Amino acid sequence: KARHQAAERLEEQILTELLQLDMGRIRFAIDFQPQPLSESGMDAVRFLMSANAGEELRPIQKIASGGELARIMLAMKNVLSEQDQVGTLVFDEVDTGVSGEIADKMGVIMKNMACYMQVISITHLPQVASKGSFHYRVYKSDTDLDTVTRIDCLSEEERIEEIARMLSGVELTDAALSNARELLRK
Repeated sequence: KARHQAAERLEEQILTELLQLDMGRIRFAIDFQPQPLSESGMDAVRFLMSANAGEELRPIQKIASGGELARIMLAMKNVLSEQDQVGTLVFDEVDTGVSGEIADKMGVIMKNMACYMQVISITHLPQVASKGSFHYRVYKSDTDLDTVTRIDCLSEEERIEEIARMLSGVELTDAALSNARELLRK
């Protein structure tokens, strides 16, 4: 009974998070099916969703797009991390498949999560990168004998240039630099 009540609260909290991520038509449910008693209990638990009006609830892993999965994962982590007391969360390209506006909202959520835990986000999106307190660039360099992976903590000016590169590519235009500065001010 307690599991079912907790699942109802979790559903509500996750739906609230998903609404902030522009998933206004999503339906999300936690489904319990009886199973023989095992080390994981007597229930098989599944996460179900429907992203579009008129569609039935189905298992997330079977119907969610990459962008939907990214948003659902972030929403779940945000809700659960408040109770988990986890010291560090690492998001490895959790923003894959999302647009600029959604990426910006995801960045804000991660920034808010960082108020009570360490959040590390590996991203290629400037909207997300601009929300961090620190910005590291990871890159490879080749020598005659091997390839070495390096990581640099960027200064304020290097960070502006890196975000401008994320926006426009190799050539740093005045517009990209200006846009990078604006993203960092938000």
